[in-house]
Formats: sequence, C-alpha cells, structure tokens
Amino acid sequence: MNTSLKDYLMSLTPGAPLDVGMVEFLLEGAWGSLRGAREGGMKAQKIRGRTEGMGWEPPLLSFEIERHGGTVNGSTRAEMQRWCVDVVAHTAEIVGTRKRQLHAMAQRVNVKGPAAEVAEAILNNQECSLFKRYPDGRVRILISEVVPSEGAFKQTVSGRRKRFRAALEALIKPHGWAEISTNTYKKSEPGA
Repeated sequence: MNTSLKDYLMSLTPGAPLDVGMVEFLLEGAWGSLRGAREGGMKAQKIRGRTEGMGWEPPLLSFEIERHGGTVNGSTRAEMQRWCVDVVAHTAEIVGTRKRQLHAMAQRVNVKGPAAEVAEAILNNQECSLFKRYPDGRVRILISEVVPSEGAFKQTVSGRRKRFRAALEALIKPHGWAEISTNTYKKSEPGA
C-alpha cells in the first residue's frame, strides 16, 4: 500500500474535516495495492472527484461513490456503493449499496384498459387492430401496437408487456383461452 495515504490519514485527528481532494489523490495512488479493491469492479481513476460522505475513524476511511453501469443499459438509477478502507490491514471492501434516481422514471402505463379491449374483441369474435386472427382460431397479439417501444427503455417496455399479458390472460382464461406461445392464444376445444 502507498504509505503516504496511511501516513496522511493517521496524522489527522479523528472526525476532523478532510481535504477530500488530497485523500482522493492518495487513495487513487494506493487503490491497486488494496486487497478487495477490485471486487466492486472500480478502477482507481474512477475515484477522484466522485466520492461523497467521506469519513475518517482510524483506521477506517469510508466513502460513497456513484457507479453508472446500469445507466449504460438504460436504467434511470445509479448504484451507490459504500466503501470502507482499512489503512492498517490494507483492505478495501464494499460495505453497502443503494440506488440513486438520476432521471425521472417513465410515466406509469395502465395496461388494464388495452387488455380489456383486446379481451372483449377476442371473446366476442370481433376484429381488432391490436391482434391478428387466424383461420384455425389462434389470435396473435400485435404487442408492439399494444405496448410500443418508442421512447422507453427496454426493461420498461418488457415489464409493461408482461403486465399486459398477465391482465389479458386473467380476462380470457376463464373462457377457455390459453397462451400457446408468446403473444399467441387459442381457445381449447371442449373435452380436450
């Protein structure tokens, strides 16, 4: 471990205000030699200018840091990792995590209305722009028409579509309809 981080911190009075910039600089230099530092997937160069809530209670340095891995995949929340560095034992470990909302979540969508519309058309043998009816009795839901993907994150669209299918199934299953493949339903034959 870079002894200058340990020396610097051990010279401070516990609870005294920290020069966060200096501690981050020294921590970045020591990061590669700390056992456990790589466990959270954080690289040393990610430390400077990004720590929050830094505290020093010898021999433990603690801080939080915002990680953005989920935002790359479309999440509106970042993971906040709470780290504890023991400058005597030369270890670093994540001692807690939480989520931080970065951007407004997509507006909630009520899927019960479209599910009721589709169910009514299926059960009453009506045509509907939200599904295709086949001669053998199958009905394939045009899911991209029911729950469009434009402007929404993949995970959000997936969740909405799953909720729609569950709501539709709850309405048509009591009438003998069952899902035979994703988004495709058929009424079971009597006695089958």
